Amino acid sequence: MSACPFCQTTMRSTFLGGLPREECGDCGAVWFEGEALSKVMGGSVSDALVRRAKGHPGICKGCKAKLQYVPSCPDCGAQAPTCPSCGHAPLPVVEALGVAVEVCSDCAGVALDPGELQQLQRAAETYRNEPLDVRPKVRLGVVQACTECKRGLKPKYGFVWEERLYCGSCAPDGSVPFSEELAKATPSEASSVPQTPGYKAGIREDATGSALTWLFSRVFGR
Repeated sequence: MSACPFCQTTMRSTFLGGLPREECGDCGAVWFEGEALSKVMGGSVSDALVRRAKGHPGICKGCKAKLQYVPSCPDCGAQAPTCPSCGHAPLPVVEALGVAVEVCSDCAGVALDPGELQQLQRAAETYRNEPLDVRPKVRLGVVQACTECKRGLKPKYGFVWEERLYCGSCAPDGSVPFSEELAKATPSEASSVPQTPGYKAGIREDATGSALTWLFSRVFGR
């Protein structure tokens, strides 16, 4: 058993819906091991999670201050969200479909507090049956320039990262070359309910595990 990433209380192990996890009986948080997520959803999903998380700040659960490279919050003194597997702190916050989750950028584990669990459930209900293209897209304005260095840039020569356009010199790790498809949202096969382990059509064996599997398969399973 491991310590809760948020309140450090010892968690209990559970296994429902094909996705093992640990739950905190004190604050209600849940922790999903990166190795387990990789087995259920594939290594590409874990790799995408780690790429997305690198360089992102964490968020203090006490005062909501942004945290970067510190084990505790400099504003309120609360311990930073910490990976129960490797001790990485603070856990970077990654947002997918409006759901903020803490992801360990070293071992790809995922932590959710009770508020994030509710966000996850709402997102699953809202988007599960809607057509949605989750490939990386870029919002092109009237003036087209690199997000980082601000130099003028024709999209066809640029790279896309988190809906922003970058030149080759400034492009973050994990960015992809621009293509016309990335500048518009089109329906894709992602509109159907994914038949991933932990979800059966019409049956919710475990709402949290099912919703998390659905979310990451939708957003990262390209």
